[in-house]
Amino acid sequence: MDAFDLEVRRHVYLAFASDGRPPSAGETATALWRSLEEVEKAYRRLHDAHALVLQPGTTTIWMANPFSAVETPHRVECAGRRWYANCAWDALGIMAAFRRDGRVESECADCREPVSLDVADGSLVAGRELLVHILVPARRWWEDIGFT
Repeated sequence: MDAFDLEVRRHVYLAFASDGRPPSAGETATALWRSLEEVEKAYRRLHDAHALVLQPGTTTIWMANPFSAVETPHRVECAGRRWYANCAWDALGIMAAFRRDGRVESECADCREPVSLDVADGSLVAGRELLVHILVPARRWWEDIGFT
């Protein structure tokens, strides 16, 4: 990644953190005083490098792990803000990124039963036994990152 791509990536993450959503390519271009074409090319390079995920056939950001730009069953409340995560694991990653306690409201991927996870003093609060099952082997995640 070159310096410009890193600047674009940083801008995307700061927007997710502050606004709860990613910036459009146009918003990023305006913020960084660059052309829309330059930013769209950077978004595509970042997508190809797995640094963010674009919605298919567009330059609209879908994911910048652990954040999701679309509504998911994995909601995070942390630092007085709310975000969607790509999965329950990523939801915990949002709190870790902010180094803040919070709550995850999610659901079991198997039975759709609601699952709540609380983090206090930097640790997961044990309320009941939970099992994490990673269905897709890591080496295959990027074959269909939306499913993974």
